[in-house]
Amino acid sequence: MTPDKANAAKGAAELDLEYYMRDLLGGNSKEGNVLPSLRPEVVPPRSLGDPLLSLLLNDECSSACLSTLALVQAVQQTTKRGDEKAIEGDIQERVNRYRSKVSKSFAARAQWRVEHVSDQYYFDLTSYALWRSAADLLPNYIDRDRFVRNLGRLIYEKSRVNGILRRPLPKKGSLVGTIASMTEILEAFKSSNFCKGYRIGEVNKEATIAVFDDLDDDALVGSASVDCLVSVFEPATLGASLQITGEQSRFAPDLVGATLAACWETAGIQSTWETFFVDPEYRPNPKDYFPNEQLLQYTLTLEQQSSVASK
Repeated sequence: MTPDKANAAKGAAELDLEYYMRDLLGGNSKEGNVLPSLRPEVVPPRSLGDPLLSLLLNDECSSACLSTLALVQAVQQTTKRGDEKAIEGDIQERVNRYRSKVSKSFAARAQWRVEHVSDQYYFDLTSYALWRSAADLLPNYIDRDRFVRNLGRLIYEKSRVNGILRRPLPKKGSLVGTIASMTEILEAFKSSNFCKGYRIGEVNKEATIAVFDDLDDDALVGSASVDCLVSVFEPATLGASLQITGEQSRFAPDLVGATLAACWETAGIQSTWETFFVDPEYRPNPKDYFPNEQLLQYTLTLEQQSSVASK
């Protein structure tokens, strides 16, 4: 039987011995003596398309796409400015400046084929520029949370109007009743090539377990909270999110998470969530970290127990 990779890894005693021998013979720097490995080869960009692309983002970041429209509305609400066109123009100028400033570094990491948001890596670059612009215009965390949630509502509602999402509205107060709608949303993102795949719930090699069951619905009624994990594999905003996280900010592009939150909201269920980035492969070098999974960790409650998500 072939041993599992994790079982073949060096143990603590072996690592300690290696450390002390290296320290004795050549010294150990504070940064460690092992250099990071080369990054995995970058695959060619996916081509994003409808049903969702035209709703999510466009090249100009005009109000014709929901990401910019939600930002315009957030700025209007925050500043009490009424001139939508002026706010839209300000956003577009900021996006162009950010996109021009970081295009070389983004291209060095993952080169796009065409300068169009249908190209996965150009979509990533443009998402970074728009979210950095949003951070400038919405310095308050509460305003940022409001922007993200409103964007999710716009995507969810417009997708229903356009016939992208066809499932009936989920039953009020039932998590079990939202499973089909969750799957439909994630399938829409996948079929648009926004992501390569997704997973609802935890990994379990023994059996397939439903993400929610009747006990979870009972817990909600009893004023308890219910946790839920959703994984999004290779989202088109991954590079932008990692870059912004590396800049010590948690305010990164989050289209899938916000849309799922809007779905639960229609069922009278409020959500808060945290975002993590996961490298699913075991790597013996601790300096190697090549995430390709966006993990959304939700806490769900009935609306009367809701609180504002920290962003």
